[in-house]
Amino acid sequence: MTRRDEHTQSHAVVEETLRRTLGHAAGNAPPLPAALTAGLDGHCRRRRHRTQALLAAAAVVVVADITTGITTGITTGRPQPGTPGHPSPVATATPIDPPQPVEDVWPQAVRKVPAKTPDGVALRPLQFIDDRTLLASTWSSHEKTSTLYAYDLDTHQPRAITDVVTPKGTVLFASDFTVGGNRVAWWSMLKDGTIQIWTAPLSGGAPEVATTVRAGERGLDHVEIVGDRIVFSARAGGVHTAPPSGGPASPVPDTGSLHLLSWPWAGTPGLYDRAEGPPFAKIRNVETGETRTAVVHDGEEVTTCSVASCAGHREGKSFLRSRDGSGRRDLPGSPGTRTLPLHDRFHVTSLVDGRRFIAVALYDLRTGRSGDLGIKAEPTEHGGYAVSLPGFDRAGRLLAYTVGKTLYVIDLSKI
Repeated sequence: MTRRDEHTQSHAVVEETLRRTLGHAAGNAPPLPAALTAGLDGHCRRRRHRTQALLAAAAVVVVADITTGITTGITTGRPQPGTPGHPSPVATATPIDPPQPVEDVWPQAVRKVPAKTPDGVALRPLQFIDDRTLLASTWSSHEKTSTLYAYDLDTHQPRAITDVVTPKGTVLFASDFTVGGNRVAWWSMLKDGTIQIWTAPLSGGAPEVATTVRAGERGLDHVEIVGDRIVFSARAGGVHTAPPSGGPASPVPDTGSLHLLSWPWAGTPGLYDRAEGPPFAKIRNVETGETRTAVVHDGEEVTTCSVASCAGHREGKSFLRSRDGSGRRDLPGSPGTRTLPLHDRFHVTSLVDGRRFIAVALYDLRTGRSGDLGIKAEPTEHGGYAVSLPGFDRAGRLLAYTVGKTLYVIDLSKI
């Protein structure tokens, strides 16, 4: 087999792995590269355009000669140092040792609980409800949520909140579960293009349609509960608000092309518009009118931005800096991240030493401490490896992932 044939075959393996494993990007997860997005968008219309569980993904690293883009949720590796256009890990003179286990570094923040309910169904953590309770879901089939639970981290007991309704004619399953004001909200879409935003009380009860809207065939890209209203934006652009108790949605003036970043900030491009530049390079406060534009220096690629910061890479290194271009600092771990460290502080990355996978680690950039998450790389049939990286929830508090039969739940507010 020629080098070119091997490259093509390996690339196909990665794309198929992505299709089977990812579906669509997570809520707080970064977008797929444009080339991959084009191939995946039409893969299965009945799948949601965003992964409903938290933990589809943080962004990752290119450490191989088998893909030219940064993938979401999977790092594949068979490094070929020096291959043009393919950043690869930098070999170190001193071997890299993995950090201490995360539960030893931050014991006050880490919970280890069964990964399945007592009746054997896999739990999918979504968000903290309070210090000891998780909002979690179960699926009846791939990406189709059946029930929402309040999961008690002390007793390991799930309490059913509500069954998630999937009306006849649904083409995009329930997605973007979010908690606020003692309620949980989510959305789904019917084949006639009607987007339904649902809510249910966290105390328990039947779900109700809070509002409906037509916002393009791709659905929504962000939903929040803010005070006494639901705020959301469409993947095609446009910010709206609606009362969670039920009522018509109202467009926010002059936001027809904008996407919600975090209320009240909205901007362009959206998470799924990578061909137009880094997500949220330009943002506006829809309440005050203040605007901010990300500065991009020569020789660097900015890959995503928050309200205050941007991440990207330059000369084979990932960086974090302020939106105004100041305060650049290199991020530890493998190069090529497309996600921002949460709160400009918490950073998940894979560690490699030359061609050898070391660990997936959580870094606290404020203190310099790090913990090994215990996630292992899986060997691939072509002599490389693949590893799935966990992502943070949109609320900015939860990091959760499964290792074997154990669900790790990390409360970042306790670090």
